[in-house]
Amino acid sequence: MPLKERILAAGIPGVGKTFSWATIARMLPGNKFYVIDPDDGVRRVLYETDKDGNRVFPDLSNIIYYFTPTWYTTASNEVPTLNKLEDKEMECYQAGVADAFADIKKRIKTDDWLVIEMLGNLWSTVQSAFVAEIFSKDIGQYFLEIRKKAKAGAARLEGLKGWTDWLVINKLHNDDFMIPACFELPCHVFMTTSITTGAPPSEDAELKGFYGDSTIRLEGQKHNPFRAQTILLLKRDRGKYMMRTYLKDRGRKFIEDEELTDFGLQYLGEVAGWEF
Repeated sequence: MPLKERILAAGIPGVGKTFSWATIARMLPGNKFYVIDPDDGVRRVLYETDKDGNRVFPDLSNIIYYFTPTWYTTASNEVPTLNKLEDKEMECYQAGVADAFADIKKRIKTDDWLVIEMLGNLWSTVQSAFVAEIFSKDIGQYFLEIRKKAKAGAARLEGLKGWTDWLVINKLHNDDFMIPACFELPCHVFMTTSITTGAPPSEDAELKGFYGDSTIRLEGQKHNPFRAQTILLLKRDRGKYMMRTYLKDRGRKFIEDEELTDFGLQYLGEVAGWEF
């Protein structure tokens, strides 16, 4: 049996992050891929056609898709629900992240894959849910009111507090979701995230040590990179999709700017040593 994968693919929008895990799903039709997507962009990629009008990923009936624009489907004190979405081929639902994950935990098996799209969006989603629950406001309205109360010329807004607010937000994101997803479930995990450039001024020593001289930062909760075994950076260069190893790939050779054509074959086959 292959080692359990925990892959994090990073890059700006449109560089092939979703395409990469979809090539694995195409190669493993007997395994289920449970997809958490806060943007509802995955299905556009999966139904994409080439220049001749042929589907790039035909017949992906092994995908169970959850569109998760919020952290909870309804208020957290109500009964969780999954709303079935109409789709031509895939089993699709709309739900909160927490409710989708509860359903996935009951269904997912050892050789299946959990795909977590757009870690940065999910991190924003849990903050919005917290503000709605505690302050009964949309997060934008909440920070607008904080700004009105701040002194003129204030350098930063002190809206959420460390030991009363951020502690709980991190518990919701990490302990209830990311840690079980990465370390407790029996499946493989594939995560995607966007990137920014430049270290934040308050970056702690642990993160500074991890990123070293790199100016690239992965969006989302700051400890997400530590939960991946493999981090790959994707980009477009003169019309080609490219990938390389970013900072770590435990026990495996690093990739240096390789053209990305079929992630399943190129990474799982050639680097990770999977046999298909």
